[in-house]
Order: sequence, then structure tokens, then C-alpha cells
Amino acid sequence: MATPDPATATAFRLSRPDEDTAIPLVLDSPHSGTVLPPGFETLATREQQLTAWDAFIPDLWRGAVEAGASLVEAEFPRIVIDPNRAADDIDPEMVAGRWPDAWGALAPTRYSERGMGLIRRFILPGQPMYAGPLSPQEIRLRIDTLYAPYHRALAGRLDALHARFGAVWHINCHSMKSQANAMNIDLGEARPDMVLGDLDGTSAAPDFTGLVERELRACGYTVARNQPYKGGDIVRRHGDPARGRHSLQIEINRALYMDEARFEPSAGFDALQRNLTGLAQAIATDLHARTLSGQSR
Repeated sequence: MATPDPATATAFRLSRPDEDTAIPLVLDSPHSGTVLPPGFETLATREQQLTAWDAFIPDLWRGAVEAGASLVEAEFPRIVIDPNRAADDIDPEMVAGRWPDAWGALAPTRYSERGMGLIRRFILPGQPMYAGPLSPQEIRLRIDTLYAPYHRALAGRLDALHARFGAVWHINCHSMKSQANAMNIDLGEARPDMVLGDLDGTSAAPDFTGLVERELRACGYTVARNQPYKGGDIVRRHGDPARGRHSLQIEINRALYMDEARFEPSAGFDALQRNLTGLAQAIATDLHARTLSGQSR
């Protein structure tokens, strides 16, 4: 029976199977946390905050742990600090005063340009998250107490399984709004049921991405690759197929399983949960075959 490990502060939760049933598969859910740190202040209403929440994603994937996978989930919301961004992807306009040179230079990316960097500038288009910029010390505190522990937990589990099996497979789990807004790159385009992001084939071996796509299509889902989501910083960090490290991002259309206006599970939740458990079991079968045959890459 899978048992959760105690979380460090409110940074993360790690669920894993008994070691004798573990397979080299790790899932992580960086945007499903709901625990706000003490003293957190924002201009965003509670309803606005929930639009950034990957609602119920750990629950949808819980069956993967029973299949032998490990699951790391953030306890804190992405509106506090985003684990799927690089630690230096900070909009300079979000920093009050001078960023200390000793902490390294800021390197804002296209995410920060759209108001969705490490520290979120907008909760919705034109709707600011904060009354003003944050102090460097506040941002550093969030990095040290939330962001860094989450990444250590994920990297530690991946490294442990890689050392044991010679290779490891990773799924970065997300949900996406059924309709993009002006902060997204696909405004006005129809979204599929699932988007698989492997950084255009560089973060995971083609057979892994192909297996996931076939299983999802067999369930009747529409599946796209790398459009509009190629994979974020987490996939970029951990995907290195040449070293036996395969990382794939999966985005699930929220219309499949929830009422997006009420932020509640819908009638489709149970079917999707069963199908994702079936996907995890298919991956487990494939990884067991690789382990028995000694083909870990």
C-alpha cells in the first residue's frame, strides 16, 4: 500500500509505493498546491486565484502510485512562486530596489514578459497580482522555503530511482483551461484534450512519448504534441535521454473533468481518473519489461 512521506513545511508532499513494488517512474504536480504562506497578500480575488490552480491533478493521477510510481506535489500555489520556472526568470519590475549581485543576475524569459514568470505579475490579463513590487528578501524567502525544497524532493526521487534502475521516466502533470486567455500563446485556437510536451522530441525518447500518445488516443482523447505547450523548466531540467532520463509534460483540458466556473469535479472526472490509471499501468508494464530484459534506455 502506498504511503505519503511527511512534507517539509508546506513545500511538497511525496507519495511513493513500497520499495519492492517501485518502478522507475516519477510524476510531479507543481501547480496543484493550495496552502498560502502566512502573511501572503495579493490583489487577486479567491476566484481569480483559482484560475491558476491545476485543480485535482494529484487526485486524477493517484492510481499511478498504486502502479508503482512516485508522486511529488507542491503544497503551495503557483501564484506564490512557480516551480515550473527557472529561479532567475524574474521580471525586474517585480523587484523593489536592487537585486543583490551575490544572488546572480536576473534572466527574465517570455514567461515573465507575459506576466507569468517565477513571481507572477498578473493573475489574469490586465489584473495585477500585487499592489506593487516585492522586496528581494521576500522573493528570496519564497525561493529558499518553497521552490528549492520542492525541486530537491523531485530531483532526489529521480536520482534515487535512476541509481537503482539505470534509467528513470518522469511525467510533469498539468491542467489547461479549455479556452486560452490573452496571457496564453494560443488565444483563439481550439485546444485538444491532451498536449504532450517533450521539447520537440529532445527531453524523452520517442518510444516513451509514443506509448503515452497511443494509450491516450485509444481512450478516445484528442492529443497534440508540443503545441501549444512544449514543456517548461522542469522538463528542461530533468529530460536527458542520452543519460537515461526521460521527461514528458502532460497538459489535460479541464473541460474533461471539472466545472471551470465552479472549480468542482464534473461527471467526467471518474472516467478520466480510470483512464489515467490505465495509462500508468501500461507504462508500468512497459518499464517492467525493460527492467527484466535489461534494456533500461
